[in-house]
Formats: sequence, C-alpha cells, structure tokens
Amino acid sequence: MSGTTLQVTLDLPEPWVMLSERERDRLLRAGVYEATRARMRQLQAELAECEQHVRRFEERYGMSLQRFEAEQLAGLDTLQVHEDYNDWFFWQAAQAEKQRLLADVQRVKVA
Repeated sequence: MSGTTLQVTLDLPEPWVMLSERERDRLLRAGVYEATRARMRQLQAELAECEQHVRRFEERYGMSLQRFEAEQLAGLDTLQVHEDYNDWFFWQAAQAEKQRLLADVQRVKVA
C-alpha cells in the first residue's frame, strides 16, 4: 500500500503544545524511530532465546520438530518426552511469531 498513511491523535502535555509544530513533529518522529529500534532489539533478543530453546531440543533428539512429529509422536511413552514435545512445540511457535513480528517491524520506515 504505497502512499497510505495513518493519522494518530495524541493528547500531549502543555509544554509540548508550546513547541512549534515543526519541533513537535521532529520530536515525535525521533521518538517513533527510537521506539522502533528498541522494539527491534527486544524482538531480536526474544528470537535468540526461542532459537536457543529450539536448538536444545533439536540437539537432544537429533532432528527437527517436524521430523519428530512425523516419526516419534506416536511413541511419547514417557512423561519427560511428552513435556519436551510440548515445550518444543511452544518454542517453535514462539520463534515463528517473533520472526514474523521482527520482519513486520523491520519494514517500518520512518520518514
């Protein structure tokens, strides 16, 4: 959607009202830019944590979650393997979600 914009109404404290419109715009743009960068760093850290957990399960079982589900799921014969599967599934889903969110935030361009 090239050219699409979103207008947001903010209730700003009085000192902001005293600033020129140009200066308010600069500050708000800088704030959005910094918030975007901070969110990207946060998502990158969360993604790294997810990847670490997923890698741990892949090393423990010597396969990906998809292969584990295809080959081993019927043999969840111990409580530990069942718990591992649930945790592994959670971390895999969380990893996919963090990757999606990070890609979305990285597409944000502050003019």
